[in-house]
Amino acid sequence: MATQPHSFELLFDPLCGWCYGAHPIVRAVIKQQAKPFKLTPTGLFARDGGREMDAGFAAYAWQNDQRIMKMTGQVFSDAYKQDVLDAGGRFDSWLMTVAFHLIETHTPAQGLEVLEALQQLRYVQGQDVSDPQVLASVAVKFGLERDAFIAQLTAPDVVQAVKARIEAGQQAMRRHGVRGVPALVVETANGSSVLPSLYDPNSLASIGVDI
Repeated sequence: MATQPHSFELLFDPLCGWCYGAHPIVRAVIKQQAKPFKLTPTGLFARDGGREMDAGFAAYAWQNDQRIMKMTGQVFSDAYKQDVLDAGGRFDSWLMTVAFHLIETHTPAQGLEVLEALQQLRYVQGQDVSDPQVLASVAVKFGLERDAFIAQLTAPDVVQAVKARIEAGQQAMRRHGVRGVPALVVETANGSSVLPSLYDPNSLASIGVDI
């Protein structure tokens, strides 16, 4: 991979624990490279990509989350285990993705902060991120009006815009042969390619990032 990136694109899903775990690494990329950085949702766990949170899936998720926490230091709280995983319900990132789109569009320079704030609702605070009122608590912090934000979550023009962003993310995944997220697309003078691993220091070193 060329060592002089021109820009970066992070492919993610807000319900991906590894995407949440990667925030310290992504912040290092942004800080050390100081190049244009775009966040693109892929809809990996949205709508048809979602599923029910049964006991087996909850146990698998918690085991995986503990591994991520040990590797990254990102918090997966007991409240998350008890009030989200053990509580069951639908595992579906659609509404969370729409919330990200609305807030990030309002504050485009703070995309990563928006994403982490939304994920902390789930992983740290143990709240239900399928509840518009819960998502609105983040929107308000970034300067949006609560009722207007909630109304926009289902507005047809917003839904179409989010579908378009997801399709762009899925096209990028297909183009680069990516099957999972997070994936960091690196644009250079020679074209674009995907970093082999966001969690591998050698991969990061190849783009001039030291962790």
